[in-house]
Amino acid sequence: MSEAASSIRLVNDPDVFEYPIPSTERLESHSWFPMHFRRWLKSEFRNLADPDVRSAAIDLFCQAQDEAPVGTLPTDERLLAKLAGLTLEEWNRLTGKPIGPLYGWAMCQCDNGQARLYHKTILEVTKEKLGMREDHLDKLEAERERKRLKALPERIVRAGGSTRMAEDAAFILQFDQFLEDNYPGQQRRPLLIRKALEEWSLQSGKSTNLPI
Repeated sequence: MSEAASSIRLVNDPDVFEYPIPSTERLESHSWFPMHFRRWLKSEFRNLADPDVRSAAIDLFCQAQDEAPVGTLPTDERLLAKLAGLTLEEWNRLTGKPIGPLYGWAMCQCDNGQARLYHKTILEVTKEKLGMREDHLDKLEAERERKRLKALPERIVRAGGSTRMAEDAAFILQFDQFLEDNYPGQQRRPLLIRKALEEWSLQSGKSTNLPI
């Protein structure tokens, strides 16, 4: 069993993938999703996994469509076994194989801060089913940017920055982009913000007047 599927908890790892589909997104009258059968037939997983593992994996693919966020799975072993229609003993037997039913699944952080599992292929299919074309994704990205910019001034002050700095709209925009370029996907905690402010000062030649 992979380390990713342990127990439900908040994500603390700053490098964890941020799942792009909001936990509030729902698929109305959702009873099917596209099956790219050639991709499945030629996949490494399908050709190397045992039949019982493949069966459990397909059940999980389907169950993920009814989860929140759509396309994800919980990390708790007991819940995963239940979703796969197996006893915990049967689940542990399958996950103990060289290729288990969670092949290709990895940890992600959802918009509500919860740690869950996602699969790149299932994410692609779910986006397709949701109709998440570029215009939809652009709107989601714009909303994420708005939330980042709104929260950043307070985080700068908590990290030791000045109120004047936090009230400088031009600086907030530039510093937000600096964080996106240098610390993509990382949680903006005080230590990280302080470190980034020091790096910003060195690179830009502008003093941030941080207290020692």
